[in-house]
Amino acid sequence: MQRSSDRERLPTRTRARAMVARLLIALLLPAAMLWLVDRPGWLQMLDTMVYDSVLPLAAPPASPDILIVAIDEQSLRELGRWPWRREIYARLLEQLAPAAPRAVLLNLFLTEPSPDAGDDEQLARAMDRLPVYLPMLRDSGTAPGFLPPLPVFAAHARGVGHAELALDGDGVSRTLYLREGPAGRGQYYVGALMAGYGSAAEPEAEPAAIAPGDWRHEQPVRMFFAGARGSYRTVSYASVLRGEVPAALLQGKLLLVGATAHGLGGQVPTPNAGVAALPGIEVHANLIDGLLHGRNVRMPAPLAYAAWTTLPIWLVLFLLVHARRHALVFISGLALSWLLLCVLAMPLLHWWLPPAAPILGMLALYLLWSWRRLESQFVYFRQRAKTLDSLPASAFQALAALAIPMQAPPANPQQALDRAIARIGRMQTLMDEALQIMPAAVLICDDTGYIGSSNAAARRLLDETLRATMHAPARPPQGMHLPTLLGSLGGVASEGIEAIGAHWSEDLRREYRTSDGRIFQLEAEAFGTTEAGDRNWIVVLPEMTAEREAQNQREEWRRLLSHDLRSPQMTILSLLSMYRPTENIDVLLHAVRREAERTVSLAEGFMDFVEAGSDDYSMEDTHLGTVLLDARDQVWPYARASQVQIETRISDADELAMHADGVLLTRAIVNLLNNAIRHSAAGGRITLCLAAEPGAGAQEDSRAFIAVSDDGEGMSHAQLNNLLNGTRPQRSNDEVTHGSADEPHAPIRRRGMGLGFAVVRTVLRRHGGHIEAASATGAGTTFWISLPLRGSLP
Repeated sequence: MQRSSDRERLPTRTRARAMVARLLIALLLPAAMLWLVDRPGWLQMLDTMVYDSVLPLAAPPASPDILIVAIDEQSLRELGRWPWRREIYARLLEQLAPAAPRAVLLNLFLTEPSPDAGDDEQLARAMDRLPVYLPMLRDSGTAPGFLPPLPVFAAHARGVGHAELALDGDGVSRTLYLREGPAGRGQYYVGALMAGYGSAAEPEAEPAAIAPGDWRHEQPVRMFFAGARGSYRTVSYASVLRGEVPAALLQGKLLLVGATAHGLGGQVPTPNAGVAALPGIEVHANLIDGLLHGRNVRMPAPLAYAAWTTLPIWLVLFLLVHARRHALVFISGLALSWLLLCVLAMPLLHWWLPPAAPILGMLALYLLWSWRRLESQFVYFRQRAKTLDSLPASAFQALAALAIPMQAPPANPQQALDRAIARIGRMQTLMDEALQIMPAAVLICDDTGYIGSSNAAARRLLDETLRATMHAPARPPQGMHLPTLLGSLGGVASEGIEAIGAHWSEDLRREYRTSDGRIFQLEAEAFGTTEAGDRNWIVVLPEMTAEREAQNQREEWRRLLSHDLRSPQMTILSLLSMYRPTENIDVLLHAVRREAERTVSLAEGFMDFVEAGSDDYSMEDTHLGTVLLDARDQVWPYARASQVQIETRISDADELAMHADGVLLTRAIVNLLNNAIRHSAAGGRITLCLAAEPGAGAQEDSRAFIAVSDDGEGMSHAQLNNLLNGTRPQRSNDEVTHGSADEPHAPIRRRGMGLGFAVVRTVLRRHGGHIEAASATGAGTTFWISLPLRGSLP
């Protein structure tokens, strides 16, 4: 959407110039490629290399209708040195006549009379017995043309034609011209006459004057080649003369008589010949085979070739305009497709589609387009760099602007770009450093809630969350789903959030509590674009632990003042108002004493809470075993009065020590023991244990574990969560058994677990400790305290 809007904002003049440029490219580049491919050069060489590589894929098998009678080394040894007497050729034809071959090509130039006229007459008579075809010799003298065989031979031959094997510029024979020669005197290829092409009719009228070099090549045909040397069945000339070749092998065949021995000349390089060249007679066998069976390579007509070259260039231009982002991939695929079509067209359709021009055109168009884009981008960058360099300093650049005074306008665009990059770099560094040192957890998320970046505080928070709630190893939060992480803290799964229908940033604006009791509040704000899906979000998780603890303290104080402290005083006033002089004064005094003790107990609990929350801690090396024994001794009278037994299990007490305020730590253990005694029935048992666990690594301290376990009345899961989290007041000091006249000596209940447990949480947090608990109704309660051991006492 952004890209289309940018295009709409382009000036009309700019769009018109772009359209004209594209139209010129679409017309001129194909024309340039077609012009280049018609010129000898490296482009034709590329096509030739591909042609020679593809041609063997379509090589047809050698036709069994063609048999070569080879003038080979064996024949030369038996019949003598070359050239032979024409009487030997006559004997060959006389030997072949009874087998009735279809035609015989006598690939010999009979343009000069023999020293023995009888030999010529004998050969002429032998030619009458067979359909014999003779080649013409090319004359490159002052009047270029072909020299026909002697009249005595031409009169008895079935056909006479040229036997020129045309060579390309690289010296390889790929093309046959069915008719070639001087203007007006062109001759048909002798093999074409054997295959039924052309006619031996009178040639065209000779022009008045033939300019030197006025040689015409007409009706070009590109032929297939069956393979390397020896692809066609061959018999020795001498073997035929001796009658060793069966007539069945000769009957109905096209017999090609020619030299194959090395040193006799006529060796022609062909695409399928491999390292060695083919003898000329084998080249004629391939050409005649192709003409006889119509197996020639078809070339596209000029209009078809123009379309073959132009179409991919236009497709590339379309892709560059409408699919610019993936244009290179599409162009590469299109070029490979064009090359594959070229390769497959040869064996499947016998078509040769030259690939160099279209592929080079695609490459040239991409390079030209890229160059134009780079040029326009350079112009744009120069303009934007000047604009950016001229902007006033922002708030994040205040310090940098003071340190580096503004300079004069840059002399060239490079300087402007360098200065702009330096300013952005300084601003980014300042922003990154400011983000990292912020005490609050800050994250940058996309519109779906996935984390892109974070500061150090956020990484620490999420690492603790992963370890505590998901039991997953710590890892960078980049790429993690923030609603899922916060859902685990808030007790809401990510699926539930999505079902609500609101954006995650709105639905998650609440407080979250970590496993160690820290409280965070989510705040999120979108920045950047305002379109949904493209927005980015800055998420802040400020810690609210101190504020919530202050609120809890205020609630404790309010409850203490409004209820706990008022309750015993109101009881005293009620007792005094109900007293009659006739009643027993001892009962009244006992009740007043009990309520006064309750008031003192509440006041002590309040003072303990205030002292635990203050900064007035006296930290020193303290034996944990001593702390537990002191706590047990302090609650022993209460336990004895409640008929509860305390069993102490201290492992290696003399070895376990930490830097702590022993008085307040003892007070916290006393509160837990008092709570266990209060909720234990007569005859119950309380277990107080101390043990240690070594650290997992060199960077982690060993820890001490203190357990307080009772077999009392226990509590529900909800009550336990409320007690551990301090979310609402628990049963407190008002939960005492009020005495009466019938029970004047009822035991006085000690302090409850409202302020008492708040004291425990505060003291443990100040010592780096942590408390957990397990309880069930009617099954007792167990509290576990974990404290870090930073070395033992000497």
